[in-house]
Amino acid sequence: MGDDLIHDSGNTQTQTQNSQVEWSQTNTPSFIPNIWGRLYLTKVSSSGKYCWKYTNTQQPEYYDLINPEFTLGRTLTCTFVVKKDIIKENIIKNVSKQHFIIKRDLSETLSPAIITDLSHNGTFINGVKIGKGNSRVLDDNDEIAITHQLVKIFLFKDLLKNEQDKVPKEISQKYYISRILGQGACGIVKLVYNKTACTKHAMKVIKKSRLTNGQLNHLNNPAKIMNEINIMKALRHPCIISTEEVFDSCDAVYIVLELMQGGELFDRITKLGKLPERLTKFLFRQMVLAVKYLHSQGITHRDLKPENVLLESKEEETIVKITDFGLSKFVGEDSFMKTMCGTPLYLAPEVLRGNGLNCYGPEVDVWSLGVILFVCLVGYLPFSSDYKEISLRDQILSGKYRFSHSHWQHVSLQAKLLMKKMLTVRVERRITLEQILNHAWMQDVDIIIRTERLLSQEALKEKVYLTQSSTNSDEENINIDNVTVLRLVATGKRALSDSYNSCEPIPKKLRVDHHPQIDNVNDTSSTNSCCSHD
Repeated sequence: MGDDLIHDSGNTQTQTQNSQVEWSQTNTPSFIPNIWGRLYLTKVSSSGKYCWKYTNTQQPEYYDLINPEFTLGRTLTCTFVVKKDIIKENIIKNVSKQHFIIKRDLSETLSPAIITDLSHNGTFINGVKIGKGNSRVLDDNDEIAITHQLVKIFLFKDLLKNEQDKVPKEISQKYYISRILGQGACGIVKLVYNKTACTKHAMKVIKKSRLTNGQLNHLNNPAKIMNEINIMKALRHPCIISTEEVFDSCDAVYIVLELMQGGELFDRITKLGKLPERLTKFLFRQMVLAVKYLHSQGITHRDLKPENVLLESKEEETIVKITDFGLSKFVGEDSFMKTMCGTPLYLAPEVLRGNGLNCYGPEVDVWSLGVILFVCLVGYLPFSSDYKEISLRDQILSGKYRFSHSHWQHVSLQAKLLMKKMLTVRVERRITLEQILNHAWMQDVDIIIRTERLLSQEALKEKVYLTQSSTNSDEENINIDNVTVLRLVATGKRALSDSYNSCEPIPKKLRVDHHPQIDNVNDTSSTNSCCSHD
């Protein structure tokens, strides 16, 4: 690219001074500007291939980008005004008053520069037309052309870029790698931007372990990993986080997921202290539908907890989406079990009793949902190592949960009964997902209608999206009934927030219920007591 820059026979110091005078001048000379990018002028050519004129006017080699916006066009309000003394006349007549704008959110760490085409005659990146009103992420060493793909005007240098080289090239070509969102035993999660659609996504990076307890990890088996990838991408449900893409490299698996605007259910509970019972019912119904769908596809989640339940928006009534399902397929069964058993607050007793030998069934998800229901309704944990009377392991194995009458007195009897049926130690007596949906507490017609309306709108929105995309023309038809709305795969349609967290090995703190008068956990007449349901 060095040959494409203006080479002035003049003094280099003069060029730098001119650049700073024209583009970086401030009223406080001691101020050191934060330069986030540079636009290098492409070389002058007499062949007419390039846009710059031969001129005696001293031109800087590059322009520093300091402000969050840079505009180019004929109007005098633009940052860079196209003038006939530096640009060829036959080009100027095709330049719009505002031809393009480059924006960068300087308040967001490692956010990309985004260029938007405002012109009638086109703005081109590396020879590809953006299109009026369209945007794309501007990457390091991108060439910007105006009015025609051959009229190259700038070479963009990204001075904040530092993550692109840390992923395989096939990923960096499609996604701009931004900041870290979360990190846990199951991998690291980064915020990424689709360069063409300018949409935000979460990318989970799972490093491959060559050996697990002396045995080869199946992540090194391409056939097996592709099978798991296809399963994850085929899942279609409005309450399941969609897997956009999966990239497999020799040392890691990169899973690109949709990014949720509403954050985690955990954060919603801690912010409010607890959730109103009707809101709990609205959100919980969606969780049950999501898990029921996973089970129908032969997938047991096994790590359900409020951190793995994400909300689509900040609104009170929003779509719930389950994430981090099937991670054991990517991190290895042994590593996955160690992660889960390290924080067993939501684990079913049969998982603990089996010591990670996988001698349990999908009923474990019902137990975990019961713990989530408990936390939503009263805002504290039913089992905790902070309850010193019995060890956490024994609390779960015996089903002795902390029951505070003062917290539960305003909860309906039917909600209490459902919770008890879910936190039943004996698997054969534990309520099933189908029975949960048919339980009296769940038979709220208004909640059912509002839930199905929301899920139907989501399905319809994605159907409209897919009919506009030729790449997804072979997708299955949407099947909507009053219980489950199957979801078509979304592909990069949401520009959502960064509130995403990965499989976290150390549990976030939920309130545990303490009472200074309680010394004996068997004292059922006290305000707080431990109850069991076998």
